[in-house]
Amino acid sequence: MIVLITAFEPFGGAESNITQSILSLLPDSVADWAIEKVCLPVSFKRAPIVLREAIATLSPDLVIMLGQCPAGENIRLERFAINMMDSTKGDNDGYIPNEETIYANQPLALQTPLPIKELERFCTDNVQPVQVSNSAGLYVCNRVYYEALHMQQNALFVHIPKNFDIKIAITVIQNVIQGEMGN
Repeated sequence: MIVLITAFEPFGGAESNITQSILSLLPDSVADWAIEKVCLPVSFKRAPIVLREAIATLSPDLVIMLGQCPAGENIRLERFAINMMDSTKGDNDGYIPNEETIYANQPLALQTPLPIKELERFCTDNVQPVQVSNSAGLYVCNRVYYEALHMQQNALFVHIPKNFDIKIAITVIQNVIQGEMGN
C-alpha cells in the first residue's frame, strides 16, 4: 500500500516551512505502507498540477497533505475542503485570488472520506495533541485539498502549527497512517 505525503515549500518570505522539515524526516515506510514524498509549491496554479501528476504516477491508496498554520497548540485534521480560493496575501507567484471558485458547477465543499473522528481518537489515545477542524481555510492548503478530494482520493489535510515540535508531528503522522490501517 502506498501513502503519498505532501508538504509545502517556504512562503511569505520565510526561510523554512515546518511541513518540509517533517517530510524530510519521515521514514520511507510505516508498517505495511510505503511512503512517497512530494514537496508542493505554494502556488494556487502550480500546486494542483504537481499533486495531480504525483497521484497519476504513484496511484496512492492514501494521500496525506501537510500544511503549516501560523499558530495553535494542536495539530488539526481538516474535515472539509471548500470550492473557493481567497486571500489578501499573494502566493509565491504573487497571485492573489479574490473569492474565486476552483471548479464551476461543483459542490461548495468536499468532505474527507476518512473516519476523521476515529483518527482523532486514535491519536489522542496515544497522547498526541490533535483536533478535528472544519476548514482548511481558503489559501493554497485548501486548494490542493479540494483537488485531491475532487479526484476522489482517500485524502486528509493536516495543519501543523508553525512552531510545533517536529518529533511529535512525525509521530502524529505515523499514527494517522496506522489509525487508517485499522479501518
